[in-house]
Amino acid sequence: MNLDSFTMQMPESEFHRVIRHETGHTLGCPHEHMRRELVDRIDEEKAIEFFGETQGWTPEDVCQQVLTPIEDGSLIRTAHADPNSIMCYQIPGTITKDGQPIIGGLDIDESDFQFMASIYPKPGAQAGAVVADASAGELARLRDARDALKTALAIFVCAPRWQAAG
Repeated sequence: MNLDSFTMQMPESEFHRVIRHETGHTLGCPHEHMRRELVDRIDEEKAIEFFGETQGWTPEDVCQQVLTPIEDGSLIRTAHADPNSIMCYQIPGTITKDGQPIIGGLDIDESDFQFMASIYPKPGAQAGAVVADASAGELARLRDARDALKTALAIFVCAPRWQAAG
């Protein structure tokens, strides 16, 4: 998990976004913005300049973190990139070829939820089962479990911050 940039001045919304994004990596989720259909929209020269100025990244860092697409053969269970996924960086329109931003996710979206439910099914369910076949009650229970996990992660990670602030 890449959590070294946290400070007491970080907005709570960014803190929660980063925790959820990094937890996605822990559970095996790749960066959505590195899927070929999104990488192909990014202007390489503009991206290197932008991330160099805003993140202090070298051209090699930018290539590794933004411009090198994930091999299609290594992706499972999703046919297309989800630009609203918590796993997708926000890419401004100023560095895309078409001038349109890649919005990026601020929180876990429905596609993230369905993907994780297919990878980590509830006990007794077949791995990779289609979540759409679940009853409304089952989906509600899964969403409640997801929300409880979000809260638990926030408390676990925030506890040192709250103690230091108190």
